[in-house]
Amino acid sequence: MSKHPSRFTRFARVACSSLVGAALSVLLAACGGGGGTDQPARSAYAFGRIAGFGSIVVNGVHYDETSARIQDEDGADHARGELQLGMMVEVESDGSGIAHDIRFLSLMRGPVESVATGSLVVLGQTVTVNASTVFETSMAGGLAAIKPGMVVRIFGLLDPSGSYTATRIDSSSADSYALLGFVTAANATAKTLSIGNALIDVSAVSLPSGLAVGSLVRVKLQTTKVNGAWVATSVRSGMRHPHDGDHAEIEGIVTDFTSTTSFSVDGMPVDASNAKFPNGTSGLVKGARVEVEGAVVNGVLIATTVEVESDEEIEAQGLEVDGMITTVNTTNSTIVVHGVTVSYAGAVEFVGGTVMDLKVGTKVEIHGSLGSDGMTVNATRIRFQH
Repeated sequence: MSKHPSRFTRFARVACSSLVGAALSVLLAACGGGGGTDQPARSAYAFGRIAGFGSIVVNGVHYDETSARIQDEDGADHARGELQLGMMVEVESDGSGIAHDIRFLSLMRGPVESVATGSLVVLGQTVTVNASTVFETSMAGGLAAIKPGMVVRIFGLLDPSGSYTATRIDSSSADSYALLGFVTAANATAKTLSIGNALIDVSAVSLPSGLAVGSLVRVKLQTTKVNGAWVATSVRSGMRHPHDGDHAEIEGIVTDFTSTTSFSVDGMPVDASNAKFPNGTSGLVKGARVEVEGAVVNGVLIATTVEVESDEEIEAQGLEVDGMITTVNTTNSTIVVHGVTVSYAGAVEFVGGTVMDLKVGTKVEIHGSLGSDGMTVNATRIRFQH
């Protein structure tokens, strides 16, 4: 059984955590009740990978993105259809599951330098690829389809050691490159900084206040090196800052660790003094992948729940695709829903219908896992929505 609760339970936890957050600070109370002063509706913030569609699924919670503004990390607007499985996104919602802003945040965009078993190198950074990594449909064969010189965009997670793990890889034809990473060296005289094995010329840009070795930065780069260095066109902080008062649910990496009640996730301080740990604290260490839920108070995430997640658990959580069937291929035993190819060739539990009811225009709710090709969802359950 999955450690993640049902959709209803997850929604109830969001609402309950919002109430807890309100109780943490009188100044931030916004859940209503008491007094006659109008108060703004509480908001909710989530960061994690997209694990489903039919309203996007992030950290097990469904968010209706119908009216949301979709942007990338540079603030450029995008269409809803550009949201894809495996993308890491920030979601700001009204607290009831209606998203008003969604930002997809990549780790890097640049040329592939080399490819090895289970990894590739882009912009001097080694990126791990695992069974949960989603590939763009043009990359038939997954990692084997990626060749040195290709320009790719990679979504995923970054740990404090500078190790990257991809949750999605797309091809890209960008006119600039980009990299999110921890500063590993800075030379004020030469006006350069390093992120891993990438040397970056920052002579023509302003730097964030307080930048130092260990700072998390997002750098935009020219596409050609000069004197062995990438040339920065902008450097800014890579930290995310949910608003105070937000209910927050964040999937990320423990970047600083003092104790199981005091640590940081992707640089954001977490107070877990009163948190529940459903799967224990033994794996809660620097570099661990976690999902933390709570409320933001004075820039600190006051946690109500902390869960340590392994790659195997992420894979076991599976994927969900809800919507109308747009294509049926009986020869390959596949259907397409929300642009996602779904295979029903394996052992599938059908609810409310049979395989014969898989027709264009039929609405279905699909649960499954990512196939070995990194693109197809292998269905384990298909529920017909009448």
